Amino acid sequence: MIDVYDHVFTSREIMWMYRYISHFDGWQLIFDDSEDQSPSTYSLGRAIDQPNFGPFEEFLIGALNSRIKSAVIPDFHRVVYNAFRPGDDPSLHIDGEYDGSITVMVYPNEEWHPSWGGETVFFKDDECIDSIIPKPGRVIMFPGNMLHGATAPSKHIKAAARFSVALQFCPGQEDAMEYHAQFQPVNRRPFPPLE
Repeated sequence: MIDVYDHVFTSREIMWMYRYISHFDGWQLIFDDSEDQSPSTYSLGRAIDQPNFGPFEEFLIGALNSRIKSAVIPDFHRVVYNAFRPGDDPSLHIDGEYDGSITVMVYPNEEWHPSWGGETVFFKDDECIDSIIPKPGRVIMFPGNMLHGATAPSKHIKAAARFSVALQFCPGQEDAMEYHAQFQPVNRRPFPPLE
């Protein structure tokens, strides 16, 4: 149900991903689609819909396709960057409304300690069924219509934020994503980042 893959990326690639995401200048205040859309649930993020993927999204998709042989990697519709900071209050949510939705999440922080919190938690029938630590370079894959959410990192983190990149395959939602994409610029930010 929730697949975890470590060692998908090299330490150099994790450094590139962290440098890219921690210096990303397109952050927006976004909220998870949930019943509680109060201002307290907003956090920093950015959604990029196909066909606006750029070099970073293409790198991730290519790496996942070539390195995770035990899973079928779909043609993603959307990529969402997340930056959770101490005090954030992210909501539980789903990424895809229908069966067959798939989310693949990548954790690009160069360093993470379990004491810093920031786990991704998964729920079924009001019970937490799993909690995933955002280990550097870790990849998780799960049904996009599974209730999940991030927990805020502790105030002791030694990073700008707890970052994640969610690649989403959401069949049945293509029209909404195509509509959203027409109001977005193509992601032209270079990857790997310039040294």
